[in-house]
Amino acid sequence: MTTLTYAGIGARATPPQVLADMTVMAGWLARQGWHLASGGADGADSAFASGAPAGQRTLWLPWQGYNGHRAPDCRVLSGTALSACMEVAARLHPAWDRCSPAVRKLHARNAALLGVTTDRPVDACVAWSPGGRIEGGTGMSIRIAEHLGIPVLNLGSMTPRAACERLADIRRDSAGSLDR
Repeated sequence: MTTLTYAGIGARATPPQVLADMTVMAGWLARQGWHLASGGADGADSAFASGAPAGQRTLWLPWQGYNGHRAPDCRVLSGTALSACMEVAARLHPAWDRCSPAVRKLHARNAALLGVTTDRPVDACVAWSPGGRIEGGTGMSIRIAEHLGIPVLNLGSMTPRAACERLADIRRDSAGSLDR
């Protein structure tokens, strides 16, 4: 079974029921062979991470020890990778010049977890934003995903079941493309 990777992201203020759905989805996706890439923030990131077992997740952190994370599955960008991710984020952020250095690193982390500095981007992005809108830090990740042609499944505008069905389709399509 080919390992596919999804970005599991969303607002820190994601509603409790959606957080519970994200944790269940992460467990189901792990059993289907998916690997989680997330950013280690409170809320949605933590919900996805709690459902994905160690060994099937990577937490991309903006700096060492962010949010208390110190596990072996945590990654911090090298200087070169940070520069590459900041370049992508700067092009897509509506007010980059007003972002502090720490906020710029948070946005660069969003680019990293979507695969900007790896050999291939993630296969899908599962997110939550209010009403499915593109806003805040989650909106930045969604803009980067769309820029990279990554399917975005926003639980703010679709059900978890519909998202899981779409992820199953992506897995089937991926398996079919390997058979050719």
